[in-house]
Amino acid sequence: MGVECFPWLWPFGEGVAYPDRPTCESFDVCSQLTRLRSQVDANVPCFVPSEESLGALAYELRVWTGAVPTRNMAHDWYNGLVWLAFPEAKQAINLRHVAAGKEETSQQTVNARQSRNGRSRQRDALTLFDENGAILLTTNPDFCQALLDHDWAYLFEKQEMNWEQQAKLLLFGHGLLDSLHVPYKGLCAKAVPVHVPSLQLDSAVLREIMRQVVMKLQDPANLNPLPVMGIPGWFAESKNPEFYRDSKVYRAKPTRHLHSSHKRLAFHWDGNTLRDGKCAGQSLPEFQGEESPDSSEHGAG
Repeated sequence: MGVECFPWLWPFGEGVAYPDRPTCESFDVCSQLTRLRSQVDANVPCFVPSEESLGALAYELRVWTGAVPTRNMAHDWYNGLVWLAFPEAKQAINLRHVAAGKEETSQQTVNARQSRNGRSRQRDALTLFDENGAILLTTNPDFCQALLDHDWAYLFEKQEMNWEQQAKLLLFGHGLLDSLHVPYKGLCAKAVPVHVPSLQLDSAVLREIMRQVVMKLQDPANLNPLPVMGIPGWFAESKNPEFYRDSKVYRAKPTRHLHSSHKRLAFHWDGNTLRDGKCAGQSLPEFQGEESPDSSEHGAG
């Protein structure tokens, strides 16, 4: 089986990312990632075997020393592949976690900026993107607006025949990649749309776009839910005429809000820098309740 059977794996290299391989008994995740690391020209930390269950910040502090704790499981296999494909973005996430963690030693800062799960809202956004993140690359700005508006009919149905020519989903979240072993209808990415002049972008450009997106994240409300099962050509179930009628998955844009003034992010790539897209200026408050069917983190690492 090749990448064409698993279209979400296109950024990670032919012949290395097939979902069945990390589940084989003879597959040593750490040694395989170390072998792949020796073949890339990038500043990637060492992968070290681990059986520890580290807390989120303890894990980030370990990575900060230059060693990525790696368990022999598919989840950590995909974490390693993302490190190899997008080292600058992963490094940026790690450095931001460590810096914010040091800041949180002040009780005043914790009380002022902490989310309900105990992290700052910035660290919450970084964790969600690290686990479930994706970038919707598109040459059609209407795709960006449709994602922000939850206009699933336009994004997936009306534009079904145009997806390959006008859009590509660039997966980053290793938890999401792991979940795609056994996909289910409610599986959801936390996505940022980026309007690009062409979909033919080399790996260096993709890495820089990903790094700049990571540096823009401040709040979970920056991220757009995107039900990945609906992407044309990814899953056979989407051919069913009633597939997109499931309002538990293809939800309308939420309206109730609490207190956050953070907005959904959308960008235009000008060849060097991400600029705010025309649809990014709208204010999007923090919503009451969960806005997408799957936004859970998948554990440290």
